[in-house]
Parts: sequence; structure tokens; C-alpha cells
Amino acid sequence: MAGQLSHNDLDFIKTLRQSGVLQDVDGHRLDQRNGVILVTCADGDRFYDIFEHQVKMQAGQRLDPRIHVLSWHGGALACAPRSPVNKRKRAHEVFLDQIADARAIKGINVVALDAHAPCGAAALGNVDLPRCIALHIRAKTKIKTLNQGIEVACFFPVDYGGGKKRTYFLSRARWEKWAKKNQPHLAD
Repeated sequence: MAGQLSHNDLDFIKTLRQSGVLQDVDGHRLDQRNGVILVTCADGDRFYDIFEHQVKMQAGQRLDPRIHVLSWHGGALACAPRSPVNKRKRAHEVFLDQIADARAIKGINVVALDAHAPCGAAALGNVDLPRCIALHIRAKTKIKTLNQGIEVACFFPVDYGGGKKRTYFLSRARWEKWAKKNQPHLAD
């Protein structure tokens, strides 16, 4: 999945759009008045767009952006237990600790959890696009389990190539329903 999306990836994204798994972002629905903990990939070719998107989401909620960034290869994918993007078996625990620490230090109870396509860390871990979505959702579930009262929203920026980029909201409820019906091995 590194570099550019395959025809299969594009078809899969289209399917997820049609089934409501990937939705247009409605920025005001995520309460960022106190800021956000942004968990994202460190990809230098994608980071600016992801960060800029979060800044825009805070417009109208804050005078100045308040974005506490936690960035590493794979972003959300690295937070999922047993994620193939992590080279060390329990690396996800470090990332989950960082989220809890950021919450304690900054008093921010909202997490924007990002993974993107295409993703080099996913490619290195031999993770295809359906598995990326499943890992993203598993990460959200784990973060919410470990951090009572935290709000976690999943975002999935897609670089279609040719300068066309789009960020989607990733619906956990719709994914779980879709995966259970279409790819049960990915439903957690």
C-alpha cells in the first residue's frame, strides 16, 4: 500500500463510502473547545495536511488551535494490540501510555485518531487496506477501554494521487456491521 493506492484499494474505499463506513467530516460534531490529542502517522509527506485539517476543525470552537500531537509510524495503527506495523511485540503499550499521559498533563479528553492511505508503515508490515481499517477501529476500542470518559474519533485521510486528497470520518458502528457481513475475519 506504499506510494499510491491500487485499483483494489480504490474500489474498497468506494465500497466503504457507499456503505457509510467512511463519511464526510462534520467538524463541529467533535467538541474541541479544550483542544485535541492528535494521534497520527509521522509521514512527512502527509503530516501537514493532517495537522491543517485538525486546525480547521477547531475553527469556531477556539480562538487558537490547541493540538497536542503524538506522532509515530502508522499513527492509529501502532496503538492496536498485536499490530503488524510495530516491530516490537508490546510497542502499542508505549503509545497507549503516551495518550493517557497527554490526557493527564494537558487535561484534554478528546482524541483524533488518524491513520491514512497509502501508508508506508502499513506496507512494511504487509497490512492491506481492510486490515488498516480493522486495526484503526481496534485502536479506538483499546483507547476508550483504558481511558474512561475519553472521546475518540477516527479519521482516515486518503491521498488519491494527482493532488486529490480527502479526509473521512471512520464510523466504528458502521465498520463493525459491514465487516461482520462482508469480512468476518476482520470484525473484532
